[in-house]
Amino acid sequence: MTRLATLLLAAGASLAACSGSPNCQTCPTLGNACVPPGACTPSTCERSIVTSALPAAQVQSLGLHKVGTELPFTVPAGAGSVTIVQQAKIAGLNIVYHNQVIDNSAVPLTVTFPDGRVAYDDNVDAGTPSPDGGEDPSGNYAFYGGGTPNTAAFTVPNTAASLDAGVPAGTWKFVVNDYAYECTFVSGCSDGGSADSEYDVSVITRALPAGSTLDLGFYIVADVNTLAGTPLRAANAPNDPNVKRMVQTIQSIMANAGIAVNVQFFDVSDAARARFGTNLNVTSTGPCDEMNQMFTLSSANSGNLMNLFLVQGLRATNSSGTGMVVGVDGTIPGPSSFNGTVNSGAVVSIADLFSSLAGCPNGAYDVGACGPDEVAFIAAHETGHFLGLFHTTEQEGADFDPLTDTPKCPCTSCASTSQRSRCGTYGTNAPALLGTNCSSAPTCGGGDNLMFWFLQSGVSAGRLSSQQSQVMRLNPTVHQ
Repeated sequence: MTRLATLLLAAGASLAACSGSPNCQTCPTLGNACVPPGACTPSTCERSIVTSALPAAQVQSLGLHKVGTELPFTVPAGAGSVTIVQQAKIAGLNIVYHNQVIDNSAVPLTVTFPDGRVAYDDNVDAGTPSPDGGEDPSGNYAFYGGGTPNTAAFTVPNTAASLDAGVPAGTWKFVVNDYAYECTFVSGCSDGGSADSEYDVSVITRALPAGSTLDLGFYIVADVNTLAGTPLRAANAPNDPNVKRMVQTIQSIMANAGIAVNVQFFDVSDAARARFGTNLNVTSTGPCDEMNQMFTLSSANSGNLMNLFLVQGLRATNSSGTGMVVGVDGTIPGPSSFNGTVNSGAVVSIADLFSSLAGCPNGAYDVGACGPDEVAFIAAHETGHFLGLFHTTEQEGADFDPLTDTPKCPCTSCASTSQRSRCGTYGTNAPALLGTNCSSAPTCGGGDNLMFWFLQSGVSAGRLSSQQSQVMRLNPTVHQ
């Protein structure tokens, strides 16, 4: 099942000409190249391939390769993490699997250790079945949550097992892959299959020890005024009282993981503000959709940044109807150090940022009484996703993160009596475990964790576990 990165609140190489084959079409936006059906996107859809901002010693640029190609890469001694980044050169947008249209996500087909053992296989069960009909992937060396179209980062360690095992030095291998390629040999796929997708491939390695500093860039996309009545812009944001409160709260939350946060503010063009700033549509999150096209604005600022896009509001509701979406991440994890891709960041609603500071307590944060604290919590939650964290428990209470020291909230134990008969189901009739259901650790916990799926006043407290801290601090974006 695809993991959700949302938080809810109460031109190129020359190709051969087409020859009339039904599996090939001419694409004007790609220089009239012959591409697989679905790979030719509108001229308004920006899907640039970008380079990492990290030093060359950390980046192995493996070049352009077709899906199905096995590539070797080297992990040096003392490495703390490895990230495989695939950026689509030629790839369709969707496939149809079991009659459901899903994004054509990029993910390694297999990843192999230097000794030949399989570290990851995308066609093997994702974890140990739980009593609730879901899966607990904490015992797997690597975990993939789905939903990484066009530009994808695959980082280890991200499970309890890989945190314990570390990243062995030597020559690893992985197979370039996306869902369209798997569609050619996996049963249940009725449309979108192609063995012609091509990806630019890079491998990022980062050395131990784990990092302790995060550079965070806020993009002011919202067209809003401060309480002083002036438009919010990069020049006045650092000294605005509400913004300062938000920043202080983000720094306080991330300090729970041992991470110090440096903040920068960036403006966007008037055209970008008009296009993306108000009621951004996040119902669809494919490469050519509004949110992901907004993330390409990060190309204006180089550097190894965590990019957060501040908008006036988001237009979407979750399928259970329990709340409104207030934050969405591009992918889990994000393509760290690659600014300007369709997944280079996360979006945060600042609808409550400029509420009165009268309800904001001294020396603590309160997401229910203080608007800037609420926005800070959303921003920190989405940052956690970008750095590799999943929801501790998904809303149905049947799927859990791949860590062992985060409290779980299983449906069969923790759902209300009226919802328990629906445990193990998904969709509109599925149960929805809120923070109040999950505030009794150890049996029904996690509601107070930063990465719980639901933001709820009186419950959400921004807690982080030791393993969550390790995953974030080993991400390439977090430095010394």
